Amino acid sequence: MMFMTIFTAIAAVFMYYLQPLFLPGEPTSDFKVLQPDDAPVLMEYLKKYEKELGEDFLAYRNHCLRVMSFTSYFLGKEPDSGAKKVLQAALAYHDLGLWSDMKASYLGPSAERARKDLSDSYTETELKQIEDIIMNHHKYTASPDPLVDAMRKADWLDFTNNLRFPMRSGMPSGNLAKANQEVPLEGFFTALAKRPFAIRPDNPLKASLEVMEIFRW
Repeated sequence: MMFMTIFTAIAAVFMYYLQPLFLPGEPTSDFKVLQPDDAPVLMEYLKKYEKELGEDFLAYRNHCLRVMSFTSYFLGKEPDSGAKKVLQAALAYHDLGLWSDMKASYLGPSAERARKDLSDSYTETELKQIEDIIMNHHKYTASPDPLVDAMRKADWLDFTNNLRFPMRSGMPSGNLAKANQEVPLEGFFTALAKRPFAIRPDNPLKASLEVMEIFRW
């Protein structure tokens, strides 16, 4: 009896996580998959670093677009113009330090680069929120700021989505399948997996261990 209970629980967990891949269902009517034309601020900053991103540009761009789409859904509404501008800027920089600064522990370098680049275009309050989004997007626990927390859940969703075992946080499976279809993964996880070898070709294991510093409570 206990074996059947455990087996059923494990099967239920696998079905929940694998549903978007095999039995996605219909997307909800309020979910929109955002495209580059919907994100001019994001695209402006990404293009500035197109050379640094190199062959990973498309994979990173699509990751940012999916995360932005998921963030809007988790917020329960489309962000206002100010929040949208902050979100798009933060998304452009949130993982950028892996490429622009060649840092495996990249949260701090990414946030510092964002502040340096954006200081003339954003208020101090906006810059602080951009930094909070970047520094907290790999937290395990919730943030009191709704925008920061929505992006945190959205990034976890897309990161695990690239592993084909998505941590959905309530995201309907049809929405996830729609996002993957309209903004393909383009090998984003592979791009991430290669960064330790690019950052520390002499010691990729050390770089891989440094990456673990981005995860926090």
